[in-house]
Amino acid sequence: MRKIILECTLYILKGTMSFIYFFIKLFPIQKNKVLMISRQSNEPSIDFKVLQDEILKNNSNWKVKMLCKKIPKNIYGKIKYCFYIIKCMYHIGTSNVCIVEGYVIPVSALKHKKKLIIVQIWHAMGAIKKFGKQVINKKEGSNEIVANIMKMHQNYTFVTCTSNATREIYAEAFGIEKEKILVLGMPRIDYLLGKNKTIDNRVEDLIREYPKLKEKQNILYVPTFRKGENICIDSLINAIDMNKYNLIIKLHPLEKSNIDNKYTINSKYNTFELLKISDYIITDYSAVAFEATILNKKVFFYLYDLEKYEIMRGLNINLQEEMKSVTFKDIKNIIDMIEKKEYPYEEYEKFKEKYIETIDTQNSERIVNHIKSIMKQ
Repeated sequence: MRKIILECTLYILKGTMSFIYFFIKLFPIQKNKVLMISRQSNEPSIDFKVLQDEILKNNSNWKVKMLCKKIPKNIYGKIKYCFYIIKCMYHIGTSNVCIVEGYVIPVSALKHKKKLIIVQIWHAMGAIKKFGKQVINKKEGSNEIVANIMKMHQNYTFVTCTSNATREIYAEAFGIEKEKILVLGMPRIDYLLGKNKTIDNRVEDLIREYPKLKEKQNILYVPTFRKGENICIDSLINAIDMNKYNLIIKLHPLEKSNIDNKYTINSKYNTFELLKISDYIITDYSAVAFEATILNKKVFFYLYDLEKYEIMRGLNINLQEEMKSVTFKDIKNIIDMIEKKEYPYEEYEKFKEKYIETIDTQNSERIVNHIKSIMKQ
């Protein structure tokens, strides 16, 4: 019975959206209008900001519109969000290009004008953990009924990624042809490599605000968000000699675990900036590992719940094979390696070369140029 109610509700929702969108599509396309939509955050991501700068740099006649809003959890907020979706539909219907960094329902579920170019840049640099259509009906995944009726991850003109190895993963996760997944890179790589010097200025501000970061080596812990699970933090804190190291813990925005303020940094500083000032990165299944390698930071994988996580979500990369020398279930093994100043650079470089083929400052330029080439067709 619940299944029938869910299906009926979704078909009514989709039908209502399609009806409204039919009239919206009667509005003309605004020439050279680029729309960026995200529900990952209420603020534009670094990828969106860097890409916007690249778009406007040599195309002064182009217009960029950003719509960034997370789905609220309360009923009143969700009702308001329905009207926000109509706003998104208007801008989708009047744009030449729509760029997304996650699953956006009106982008995937609706039938658009043939000339609309839809670009998926995704919000993570690769995928150690499974996502999208790989985790349908799993604890951390989407419901199969919702995914099918709302056409999850359909309508993309092309998807960007950072390597051919990642193409294979994305083809399965998005459920699209591998030919549509292009190794063009990610805008955040340009940012990490300091293309416009913004990150360097932000790091200077960070150090001025937290001078202790210059006094000792910094260990950054960036764990993956686990739906309905608390992060294992105490064992990490107990294993580190705070007389030798500064510990910085950067949790996922949705994580509810309580942490002592002495281990946190003001949220105005993003993960990329924390990576820059860190000497060692400890993570688990997070794509932050790829971002750390861009900066040649020493990365360690703390997989204390590996068997459970395999069942709950699953992995695309076997870290125990590909990064076996720095992958442990016991945090003490990681701290021992840090103390001994040992690191398997040969293994590290193989991992880096396999999953990131676009380590330069032309990532945004390649994406924009490819969009322009399609517009000329």
